Amino acid sequence: MTTLAQAATDLSAAPRPILFLDTCTLLDIVRAPLRDLTAAVRAGVELRALAASATVRLFVQDIVPGEWADNLPAARRDGEASIRAFTATWQIAGDLGQPAPPLPVLPPGTLVDELEPLSHDLSMAAHTLDRDYAGMSWAIDRVAAKQKPSSAKGTVKDGHILGHALQLSTLPAAAGYPNSRVLVSSNRSDFAAPNATVFHPDIVPDATAAGLRYASSLEAAVADLRAAGEIP
Repeated sequence: MTTLAQAATDLSAAPRPILFLDTCTLLDIVRAPLRDLTAAVRAGVELRALAASATVRLFVQDIVPGEWADNLPAARRDGEASIRAFTATWQIAGDLGQPAPPLPVLPPGTLVDELEPLSHDLSMAAHTLDRDYAGMSWAIDRVAAKQKPSSAKGTVKDGHILGHALQLSTLPAAAGYPNSRVLVSSNRSDFAAPNATVFHPDIVPDATAAGLRYASSLEAAVADLRAAGEIP
């Protein structure tokens, strides 16, 4: 567990692009067969290598590892169900005389057993941020004001993640931090503007002040950093 102050000190000493990953982004890798997220898997493989070479710095908030473990069984079921459906569709097409090459034998767990470690590796490569008063206070204020990322149910989880990302983005920015800071979440309903892939207007003022950008997927985050010239 890393405090915000320690993380900011480390980043100032060795600047590099920062990605804040939320739980759904990590689990999207496991669900990739169901949601047609091949680009997310490719981006996950790339980010794992970039994190290992210290080209980028990954962070997750303290609640993310527990959420990942709690929701992993459901994500695995989604991925495995999709593989079974693909296999059945291929077989039905053959029975109806549709031209298709022989289908390789691929038990549902086989591919998912490759995807789960990739998701886990990214989680483990990320530095876990300890909770901080300012980050928590920001999240609670959002719920009270009924502003995004607080959902209609008044949950504080997404605000907890974003509040700490804003705090960590702000601390090194005050010293002229030269690299990108990006929140990565496929939870567009709470973070993004309607029908868009940028921060919701409720979030924009604080994100702009902190220098924090938004990416709705791992592949969007990789494209963002590449466009900024920060990764090869």
